[in-house]
Amino acid sequence: MKSEVIVDLQFGSTAKGKVAQYLAVNKKYDATVRVQSIQAGHTVHFNDKYYKMRTIPCAWVNFDTMLILGAGIFIEKDLLLAEIKMLQEVDPSIKDRLFIDYRATYVIDDDFKLEEENKLTKKIGSTSEGAGSSLIRKIWRKDKPTRVCDDNWARDNGFNVVDTISLMNRCNSVLVEGCQGSLLSVHTSPYYPFCTSRECTVSGIISEAGLSPYDVTQVHGVFRTYPIRVGGNSGDTGGKELTWDEIANRSGNKNLKAEVTTVTNRARRIFEFNFDDMRHSLMINKPDRLYLTFIDYINYEDSGKTDWFSLTDKSRHFCRDIQKILGVDLNWLSTGSKADEYIEI
Repeated sequence: MKSEVIVDLQFGSTAKGKVAQYLAVNKKYDATVRVQSIQAGHTVHFNDKYYKMRTIPCAWVNFDTMLILGAGIFIEKDLLLAEIKMLQEVDPSIKDRLFIDYRATYVIDDDFKLEEENKLTKKIGSTSEGAGSSLIRKIWRKDKPTRVCDDNWARDNGFNVVDTISLMNRCNSVLVEGCQGSLLSVHTSPYYPFCTSRECTVSGIISEAGLSPYDVTQVHGVFRTYPIRVGGNSGDTGGKELTWDEIANRSGNKNLKAEVTTVTNRARRIFEFNFDDMRHSLMINKPDRLYLTFIDYINYEDSGKTDWFSLTDKSRHFCRDIQKILGVDLNWLSTGSKADEYIEI
């Protein structure tokens, strides 16, 4: 079995959903798997509509791909049902090709309450979606950690509950969709405690899926021109913090509005690109292919372009600086939010 991994090289929100969609359509994997928890949202543009996913893998856009919620995932029941209902409008068979690992864990009301009581949003800019407290509850092992195998909810709602590790090992190819960003990793982030409760590097992602490092044949690293952090007291990056007005002026997009997070709807903070952060992330993930997103934030004139030679000198100069300073090759550029707005290099 061969697996490929999508990993965010910064602090999240690098348009990994768009990269997952691109790969799923062009490479046609047997299965795709998502792990970690619901505090991260990924967006795909399909049939002129945007779909925001927090549980189901974004590679659902390929209707021939099995969708797997792996052993390390944490599921919120109502959210999963809502995503199924949303996707059934475009794919009535979505539930039939979704497989949930029997070891997966539910996020419960007490998890949300605990994070609210500890004021994690105020302290470290947490999304307070119960992701950290649900993991703590599982680690303590005092009571049953409300796993999928501990009740009949999943089967009663018509879901396929299986051993997904065994299922993946019967596939020829699997795409692993990482969440959040490597620089937010709880163990390896340079910015602890302003980080998440998981290890969002390639090694952390595949361990939650139950895959061997020997299974990984390709790593797809995604990063953006200006990294972001969630709103609030969410910590620093290695770059200077900017305003959204500054990005609008630099890019020439006078109508640019502040981005908001998929989960909390809070305005994101945005920063200058930092090469030291990227060196750390490249060292720990060692991606085979690099996907740079939000080129239109460098020059709005390049929004929607699909050819490298049609890019303005300003955007091409930015890309060449990255390649020269980091000693890497860029393989793919996103020039807008729609599925077909990208350049293969």
